[in-house]
Amino acid sequence: MSVIKLEKISKKFILSSQKIQAGKEFFTSFPAQRTLIDFWALRNIDMEVEKGKVIGIIGRNGAGKTTLLNILSGILSPTSGQMKIDGKVSSLLTLGAGFQDELTGRENIYLNSSILNISRSEINKKFRSILEFSELNGFLDYPLKTYSQGMRLRLGFSIAIHVDFDVLLIDEIFSVGDILFQKKCFNKIEAYRKEGKTMVITTQTLDIIDRLCTEVFLLENGEIVEKGHPQKAISRYLHLLEESRLSDMLNRRYNISKWWVDKRFWGREEGSKEVKITGVRTCNSSGKQAASFNIKDSLKIEVRFIVEEEIKDPHFGVAIFREDGVYCYGPNTKADGYKIEKIARGEGLFSIEYKLSCLAPGKYRFSVAVWDTNEVWAYDYHVGCYKFEIAGENNNGQLLKLKYKWEPDEGWLRFNIFALKEPDIPLHINCEGQKMIPAPGIELVSASLLDSIGNHKNDFFTKENIKIKLEFKFSDNIPDYYLWVGLFRGDDIYCHGAFRKLNVPEMTLVYQASPLLTGDYYLSVGLWKINQKEPVFYKHKAANFKISLSGQDHGTVYLDHSWAWKLPQQETAGFITI
Repeated sequence: MSVIKLEKISKKFILSSQKIQAGKEFFTSFPAQRTLIDFWALRNIDMEVEKGKVIGIIGRNGAGKTTLLNILSGILSPTSGQMKIDGKVSSLLTLGAGFQDELTGRENIYLNSSILNISRSEINKKFRSILEFSELNGFLDYPLKTYSQGMRLRLGFSIAIHVDFDVLLIDEIFSVGDILFQKKCFNKIEAYRKEGKTMVITTQTLDIIDRLCTEVFLLENGEIVEKGHPQKAISRYLHLLEESRLSDMLNRRYNISKWWVDKRFWGREEGSKEVKITGVRTCNSSGKQAASFNIKDSLKIEVRFIVEEEIKDPHFGVAIFREDGVYCYGPNTKADGYKIEKIARGEGLFSIEYKLSCLAPGKYRFSVAVWDTNEVWAYDYHVGCYKFEIAGENNNGQLLKLKYKWEPDEGWLRFNIFALKEPDIPLHINCEGQKMIPAPGIELVSASLLDSIGNHKNDFFTKENIKIKLEFKFSDNIPDYYLWVGLFRGDDIYCHGAFRKLNVPEMTLVYQASPLLTGDYYLSVGLWKINQKEPVFYKHKAANFKISLSGQDHGTVYLDHSWAWKLPQQETAGFITI
């Protein structure tokens, strides 16, 4: 039985555009000309929702999602089309609408409830439940102006979910409060789903859409362009984002979010605590506890935990960061293909062992976590709480030590060991203010990226060979210079530098089975005189390229690793080797 039925629903807004006659706003009092523009936020929306179904609506900002929910809730009327809804509609669209700062939390509960058409006698019955859910007992009789924004949202959510409904509309409300309260909200919505409540949800958090919804509608420019199974609609949405280059800024923000951690959160221990991490230690390849390692060593991180309540479909995660917050690598057991059905109550442990040969000397931190299925909330999450160090010198501040070779010349070189002393290249060379330093008689004719068989290419996969072909032109004899090629992430982090004596006009730098992970990268090229710190020639972003990985690994560089764990009531450890 259908509880929502939309037929050819369209919504038009009339926008005003001013055309100012040149100069008249300064010299005359003539009125500005106004042009009225028809803007169609929705066009011909057909939708049918059966009782007990959870429907997701996804799309880019401005696609029409919120307009559609406002029409379903009765806040807006459609311009054309027919709509039928059987039952009482409640909405979590604007939490805390009508709150008054001068009134107390208690008084605002009654005020907001009246706006939501809850009678005073009904709210009296639900008052204790609202207060307990909000967890604001100690602030109940303080003025609302003393509440933080998170506290206001918690109060608004707690009131709204106590409204009786047949259809619930939810618009981007899953960032309410701290991580524990978010999980509480999510569990409430999931409980409604299990009770067979009809819900329509919009959110940019695709994991929630995939987890909760039975059918998903994808909106683009006010029209439905895909509907059906959540994975099908989500896949089309992601393809649409990739297809339209309007997503460039979002892609950059996504890459940076996977490349950095906010250091302000380091040292925090978050989570719903059904699982508690009780001990973490780092060991070397000999199994001895250690905090300092060399690049030829391995790092084993062992995490002990206790399960207070049985959990289902969890996964383990460990992420390594450089001391300044740069995200190096963050695998988890789910992304690595292992499914843990459940963990019973009791004590357990998991470990991961990394090979460190790709990381440059320096100071590092790491986070450990036990996550829920979709990594929406953590059972326990220790954010950047633990430290280790890779011993050695790193004068140039590069993030990685990669294996490379030059053609023609020298064979495979590891860790930048040269017969001649490596030049001390200043870090400021990658700044935007020095995009080009020309040198008389020297021209970089081309900097090309090639695949293994020599074809030009700018899109590579992790573990694929990358060739960088450089061609110089000299007006005289080849000077006595060092050549440097620097690999940078799209956010200007210096990943790696390759060096050689400049003795031929054409040469190819080869990274075999490059371990770089998904993201945008670029390379810069410079020439240095021996024992001179400033370059004689420099070209910023001489070439750009992308790296893609079919898996879900986060960070900058893939580190070979293996997992092992022992779960409560399990006699032998499970393991997976990557």
